[in-house]
Amino acid sequence: AEYTITLSVVDYTSTNIGTLKYVPAGTFQRDATPANTSSVSTFWMSQHEITRTQFNTIMLTDPSNVTYSSGVTDPVQMTNWYHAIAFCNKLSSAEGLTPAYAVTGVDFSTLTYAAIPTVTDATWNAATCNWAANGYRLPTEMEWMWAAMGADTGNPGATNTTGYLKAFAGSTGANLIGDYAWYSVNSSSKTHPAGVDKTANELGLFDMSGNVFEWCWDWYAGYPVGAQSDYHNDAAASARVFRGGGWMNSAGFASVAHRECASPFNQIIFIGFRVVRP
Repeated sequence: AEYTITLSVVDYTSTNIGTLKYVPAGTFQRDATPANTSSVSTFWMSQHEITRTQFNTIMLTDPSNVTYSSGVTDPVQMTNWYHAIAFCNKLSSAEGLTPAYAVTGVDFSTLTYAAIPTVTDATWNAATCNWAANGYRLPTEMEWMWAAMGADTGNPGATNTTGYLKAFAGSTGANLIGDYAWYSVNSSSKTHPAGVDKTANELGLFDMSGNVFEWCWDWYAGYPVGAQSDYHNDAAASARVFRGGGWMNSAGFASVAHRECASPFNQIIFIGFRVVRP
């Protein structure tokens, strides 16, 4: 007799931030050069951008500029990159997971929001990531891109050679960005509740385009060349990557391939983040 065994792929539920969607491993072409491919291992990604309430629960502060927010279930904004990695570590500890990040001299268990730098800080810039840790962290730029394009859902197991061309996360070429993203045309100049009134992409991830941009781990630099596996740019530079478009930005910023960067200490009204865990 022959038997077929199907392994069920399940999402992960956090008591603090809700559902994290399963993202399968796979390979994709990241730009117009066919040889420039990225392979990514499996991970879970938060279904929604981290909200003001979720950030406040873990960090005991909501830094968001309320002028540009419609309420506490909106994505948190005005969080710099340092704030984002501190949130990841504190969330990991709260849930009994191993924190991914280390900053020399910083005890994240006692760290207060007020002690996190809002000017450039060489010690925080030298933060390291333990990629083997099971705790929360920011996505790498390549993980973010793979998730935004819907991984390999269009042709499971095949290299995704066209996802980088998508005008927005969830785009089929025939559907409308306004159904998926809060951006300058439809946002009324503010954020909106995370994952509400918009359609998720192929993986069930909401607001991968629009609402707020999202910090990634990587330092900003030119794209790597050739085939890469689980790539992350750890080479210190002046700015960290953020992705995805935001409520005050035009449609072009929401494309899967669009890259932006800012100094890691910058607090900006259209930048927030989401988290992943391996």
